[in-house]
Amino acid sequence: MIRNLKYLFIRIILTSLFCLPSIAMAEDYFKKYAGKIPVKVKYLKSAVNKQMNLLGIDAARGIVYAEMEGSGRLELELRQLQRQNIEKFEFSWSRNAKTYLNYLANEQYDPRILTALRPEVYKVMLFLDMPFQYLAIHDDCLTYVKGLLGMEQFNEAFYLLSRLNLARLDEYGYRDFSEAALELCGKMIAANPNSAKASQALLKRISIRDNSSDHASYLRLADSMRSQGLYAEAIAEYTRLSPIVAKDPNSPYNKILEIWPVYCYVKLYEIYAPAAAKDKRYAEAAGKMFNSAVQGLKKLDEEPPSRNTNEYSLYKLLRSLIRVQYARQYEARGDEMNSADYYRQSVLEVTEGIVNARIGLDWLPESLMMAGDAYEKLELQEAAKNVYNQVQVFFPKTKWEKISTERLANLPQT
Repeated sequence: MIRNLKYLFIRIILTSLFCLPSIAMAEDYFKKYAGKIPVKVKYLKSAVNKQMNLLGIDAARGIVYAEMEGSGRLELELRQLQRQNIEKFEFSWSRNAKTYLNYLANEQYDPRILTALRPEVYKVMLFLDMPFQYLAIHDDCLTYVKGLLGMEQFNEAFYLLSRLNLARLDEYGYRDFSEAALELCGKMIAANPNSAKASQALLKRISIRDNSSDHASYLRLADSMRSQGLYAEAIAEYTRLSPIVAKDPNSPYNKILEIWPVYCYVKLYEIYAPAAAKDKRYAEAAGKMFNSAVQGLKKLDEEPPSRNTNEYSLYKLLRSLIRVQYARQYEARGDEMNSADYYRQSVLEVTEGIVNARIGLDWLPESLMMAGDAYEKLELQEAAKNVYNQVQVFFPKTKWEKISTERLANLPQT
């Protein structure tokens, strides 16, 4: 188990020293391709369109920098464009860029398209802080972002999205960029769990709105972290989401967001505890994890989920997990009586949850395996065998089937 703890530490180190720089080392396309873009100025009180070059934008000050023949360098107030007789700026992509953007829009992916588009796209994307009504470039830029995701160009997508003002784009009605960032984080973590830290840096830039769709999307991302053993990272995201969801007392996610962090604390304790038993340096960390889990469970006990909800079986699994830890603690002290008592309690807890669970719940196989393990500890081999057989039947071709097969093979022959 110390090896597991060492692996956890190594993973954290690699995340900070390897994964983040791999993104940071990407070529700075915004800097490389920065420059002016040609536009036509459409006026409110004139049918004559004039040529202008947009040089840049200072979104904080609300200033658009431009130049026009005969007028020199201009500083246009973004919020006062109409007072300056300007209705909008019209930008036209080059013929090749239009063709390549159409390829991406139709999911005709080829890395050479990205190479051809970058010089123009990154120059244009520097002006995304301008509202769509004044410069209609947002849809085409979004097409490029989606193309990066479709081609799994995660480093470039991360680089690009990390430099956009996602909150401002939300205000402009382009939440799609934030959704793309959320999708990117999920795909990065699925492809490489070590990218979780980098993904969290981007997640902080994504605002979570007060609607169930946002809540569900963000919850799925946090769940994906948990399912890959990224318990500390998952706790951070559950903790961020929870107070936002809590604004709606009728949200279906309130209770699950109370339970999952406690579950993650238990899992972190399972990593630390065996090492702490052999090396006192890990005892404090293990104690913090266990105390956080116990205190979280006490709070849940004050207002547990209703028996007719899915969350009830997860709550009972959590109670079983805590009791198993108490059983192991007594077992380590040589107190077989108290250890057996807690193992019996764990079986009762998890079994009650299983009875009230449905097959599709993602924590059900773990609940069944918990029951089987406790039966083994109590030397109820036939009961354990029945549980493991159920896992094989209901969860074929999963890691749970493999574990149950191994446990069946190791059961004493009767």
